Amino acid sequence: MKNKLDKMFESDFIRVPRPFIRKFNLNTAVMLSEIYSEYTYWKDRNELQQGGWFYSTVENIYYNSGLSKHQQLSACKELEDYGIIKIKYHGMPKKRYFKFNPEVFEKLYNDFELNANTSDEAVEPRDYNQGSEDRLPKRKFEGFSF
Repeated sequence: MKNKLDKMFESDFIRVPRPFIRKFNLNTAVMLSEIYSEYTYWKDRNELQQGGWFYSTVENIYYNSGLSKHQQLSACKELEDYGIIKIKYHGMPKKRYFKFNPEVFEKLYNDFELNANTSDEAVEPRDYNQGSEDRLPKRKFEGFSF
């Protein structure tokens, strides 16, 4: 029988490929995963707008990923610079529309696979149980203390 934690990790999670974290940063990789998820959602329902556009609000992406408006803007700029997405604003009130470029995304992914086969470099995990200088800082989140 599965516990609650097992059930949560089966369905309510964000898939973020590690090569994207290494290429960009965590926020940009999460944003890319969210945009891709929404793109496939609308595409699978044949509800992409003309030219492949779909919209998603800052609030929706914040709810799904925890990325703030500023983090989203920064990540979107980087993804636009790579040509993975295009963004436009339309309507009143303004809605943010995305166009996902699967060809550029696939090329980037193929480059990762190619580089993964030629690089043995690994990131060493940090042991936070040794010495006080390596300990994580205490942080509080909505009534929780770590």
